Amino acid sequence: MSEQPPSPPTHTLHICVTCRPKGAPPDAVRDGRLLFEAVAALHADWPERHQVALNGVECMSGCDRACTVALSGPGKPSYLFCDKAPTPETAAAALDLAAQYAASDTGVLMRGERPAPFRSGILAKIPPSTP
Repeated sequence: MSEQPPSPPTHTLHICVTCRPKGAPPDAVRDGRLLFEAVAALHADWPERHQVALNGVECMSGCDRACTVALSGPGKPSYLFCDKAPTPETAAAALDLAAQYAASDTGVLMRGERPAPFRSGILAKIPPSTP
């Protein structure tokens, strides 16, 4: 009897890899890249990785408010966060937020229930698409 491969994740955590703070030199390491790499290192051994894919994105148009992070999932609103610091705390909180989002039937993330680094800096809550 052969084992079935796991289903692909149904939710996605998107992180802009080109984000940088205003005034940063063009050749500086991008804060978005640093945040993505920190999240990717945690995601590799994260128990929920089968539910949430990690996607590095070349520009999410949050340039004035780097670092930019988003969540999306079927039938759920998508979220766009910005002004995130590329720290280990933010990286861990991003995965906590993604787990909360994936576990929610509605995808609604109440401000007071989100991990501390994601209680502010929300740029948009985009309604789910309708068929």
